[in-house]
Amino acid sequence: MRKIVITILSILLLTTVMAQKPKKVGQDSLRIKAVEYYRQTFWDNLPKHTKAINDFEHLFTLLEKKQLDTIIIKLEKETAIEIAIVTIDTIQTSKEKFDDLALHIANTWKLGKTDKNYGILIAISRGNRIMRIENSNEIQKIISDNETKEIVDNYFIPDFKKDAYFKGTLNGLNKLIELLKKNMKLQNKN
Repeated sequence: MRKIVITILSILLLTTVMAQKPKKVGQDSLRIKAVEYYRQTFWDNLPKHTKAINDFEHLFTLLEKKQLDTIIIKLEKETAIEIAIVTIDTIQTSKEKFDDLALHIANTWKLGKTDKNYGILIAISRGNRIMRIENSNEIQKIISDNETKEIVDNYFIPDFKKDAYFKGTLNGLNKLIELLKKNMKLQNKN
């Protein structure tokens, strides 16, 4: 009798587990479709660029945003270079599509004054563990891709690895501005 009860309970348990698997797969595919839909909607309907700091991932406090914003506004008044910082959550893009989204944002927001085209986008994703700096064509004449990569590798990333996103962004931004001003000064002398 005991063997029969154990066999019946095993069959019931196995049947229940087997019956639940397709539902889980269905739920997972629904979640995947929902995320893909959200990402496409975000791509198609980017928020308007209204300020220098666009913190969709909520990495910075209000005080930190204000500090970064003050630095960027000062640079823009001195040089006409327009910088925007955008943080992008994993719900908005995958790691594989991050670079495409950063370029799309830079192009859509048309950073840099139309007469000068001095625009820089700093895109950061803590969740995807990636960042990118998009320089406009005119900025690329002032600062090379190698110089930009060096700033990312030596000033942003070390603090990001310690989960100090504000400190890394501040250090990287300050170094980027320092190099831009130095290179612009050298270009003006020639």
